[in-house]
Amino acid sequence: MMKSRITTALLTLLVSATLAVPAPANAATSAAKACKTNNTKLGLLTALDCVPVAEERIGGYKRSLFKHWVDANGNGKNTRAEVLIAESLVSVQFSSTGKTVSTGKWLSLYDGETWTKASDVDVDHVVALAEAWRSGAWKWSSSRRQSYANDLGVAWTLRAVTDNVNQSKSDDDPTYWLPPLESANCVYLTEWVAVKIRWKLTVDAEERQSIRDGWLDARCFALSKPPVVTVKIAP
Repeated sequence: MMKSRITTALLTLLVSATLAVPAPANAATSAAKACKTNNTKLGLLTALDCVPVAEERIGGYKRSLFKHWVDANGNGKNTRAEVLIAESLVSVQFSSTGKTVSTGKWLSLYDGETWTKASDVDVDHVVALAEAWRSGAWKWSSSRRQSYANDLGVAWTLRAVTDNVNQSKSDDDPTYWLPPLESANCVYLTEWVAVKIRWKLTVDAEERQSIRDGWLDARCFALSKPPVVTVKIAP
């Protein structure tokens, strides 16, 4: 454990020292543009610099402020059903109404478990509604919050995962919760940052440091193909 902490501390110091070198003005301008350019792919630590640091808004959150699981395209399938259909590894089966998914096959990123009954699966907001509220959604319109809660525009805002694992996550940020399957941490952290960029949300200082530490602890940078953050700004 001590060796791990020392290694993480050294890696953090190395990365911090590198980032402390002032970037040329044109490089800084290019980086700022990349943060706002759709389909740009950024390394996690570079992408993290795209997210403003701010204190969280405490209080005022109610789940009802985010109308979710709507049928936005009027096809008879709500957002939860759309995610279950998209992420199932086999063709799904519906209930007698034809609107609710009953069975399929889902691989939960967070714990690596596979499920065939939809009742065993939650559709998780990668950045929880309450966390979004604290990070900037408190000042949004109700329609903007509804768009966030039902975001099907990219694949990394909503995930079908094991229900009790999702419940253990609650509305925590990476300071307090990471997937129990450690090999999922690299993907989870990139998706977290991608959501914050997409919706122009903020991070608090502790959250930011935890994302950096989590990336280094998992040695995500050492993977042959580290996951990257894709910039896709919400309309």
